[in-house]
Amino acid sequence: MYKCLGFFLIVSLALFFGLFFGLNYSEIIRHGWPLTRCTVLSADIATRYCCETSCATRSCKDAPSGSQQCSALISSIDSGYSPSGCASNSSSCPTQIGSACDGGYYCCSTCCSTCTSCTSSCSGNPPSCSQSCTDYTCNCYCCSSTNNLYCTLSCPICYNVDLQLLYSSRDGNKHNVSYVQDFSKDVNKANNFFTSHTTNSTSFCYYNPANEAQVLFDVSFTKWKWAITSIFGILPLFVTLGLFVYFLALLPLWNFALAGWSDMRRAVRAKPFPKISLKSLKGWRSTAVVDHSDPDAVDNPPPVYKEREGAN
Repeated sequence: MYKCLGFFLIVSLALFFGLFFGLNYSEIIRHGWPLTRCTVLSADIATRYCCETSCATRSCKDAPSGSQQCSALISSIDSGYSPSGCASNSSSCPTQIGSACDGGYYCCSTCCSTCTSCTSSCSGNPPSCSQSCTDYTCNCYCCSSTNNLYCTLSCPICYNVDLQLLYSSRDGNKHNVSYVQDFSKDVNKANNFFTSHTTNSTSFCYYNPANEAQVLFDVSFTKWKWAITSIFGILPLFVTLGLFVYFLALLPLWNFALAGWSDMRRAVRAKPFPKISLKSLKGWRSTAVVDHSDPDAVDNPPPVYKEREGAN
């Protein structure tokens, strides 16, 4: 049992420290950054193509012969085209958007064998045995695949807000830094952030004292990260430590207290009490002598009353 507890303790500690330092430690450090005020010197919304593919994984269709690789098309669009250039000149728009491309190798279906696992159990005298069997999949392999998966290229527009900021650190020095926040394809969030940080506006911000070129407007904790750490890191660790305390401290103390109580009761039962017979009491009454002239002899037993002869 103690080996199992030790194993669970090691696993829970590894989970806790892995999640804590992997997800939460950087946020704790960032949460302590000094607060200052940032003035926006310039602001701009930058756009870019963020291309993605949609592939025929269900039908496992082959791409047309001679189609370009999807990865090569995405690289050429990212490096040679921009939404702003396309908006000002239609000839600068990427023509590959919406076209078919080659997604490469894809396993369309997997084939497996069916294996059987049986266990036997015996009980009784004479023993009576029974067998139970379960089936499971095994020896799986790719039985249908394509080397040229049919994919369609799409390139939606993604948005960045680029700011040039000026702030003063605690030592009074002024710092001119760049700040970029990515909003992916959410144009509404990008516009709202841009409206809140227009040129010449001032707002609170936080700077990294170890790297004063790094600035953030929000250093709050991420809820989902702490939820994961609490469920899969803190809770298992608390349960394991509770079991350790119970089995290594509370249970031995309880057993020790019960053993001491049992020994005390056993000792009390084993000690005999003095026995007083009626005969000894009768002899004591007959031999008791009381000195009535002594006023302090109040605790002595009273004299034996004897009835006078001839009294009615």
